[in-house]
Amino acid sequence: MEKLEHSDIQTQHSLEDTFLELAEKWRHDTEMLSSPTKKLKHPAYQKIISIGKPVLPLILRELERQPDHWFMALSAIAKQDPVSPEDNFKQAVEAWLQWGREQKLI
Repeated sequence: MEKLEHSDIQTQHSLEDTFLELAEKWRHDTEMLSSPTKKLKHPAYQKIISIGKPVLPLILRELERQPDHWFMALSAIAKQDPVSPEDNFKQAVEAWLQWGREQKLI
């Protein structure tokens, strides 16, 4: 088993803090918006996407904990989309969580 260095733990903790702050800002700022497009174009959501692959496990855990519209961020970062066009919201959540388990991200 690979030993984690202090800096690795600190970096992961910092990334998690950053993600949680951005996710909370995104939710707070967009909770009254009815337009999914406006929600997904919010700067905090876009910043999460810009972090890239290291944030995937955090998004997946958040999707599991509190389902929300993380699908665009997940597909933009993962360059994949396990969701079928006919899937409803609950099925889309489960498809992404299953993908995350298969990729050993959660």
